[in-house]
Amino acid sequence: MFNSKEKTFHCNNCGKLILTDELVWTKWRFPAKSGSSQLKARKELEFENAPIICETCSKKIIKMSFQ
Repeated sequence: MFNSKEKTFHCNNCGKLILTDELVWTKWRFPAKSGSSQLKARKELEFENAPIICETCSKKIIKMSFQ
């Protein structure tokens, strides 16, 4: 999730601050056509307030699903 006051991204599961170059899982829709305009990934995620899960939480979720 995007925190507009701090202008930072946080994990939707644990609330951890997401730093630059950190591996995350997110649901992000690509543009419909290759010729359509596209914003930078950070701005697109900010506008959509896309769900983001940090790598630690994603590993826990995967482990739980295979138990």
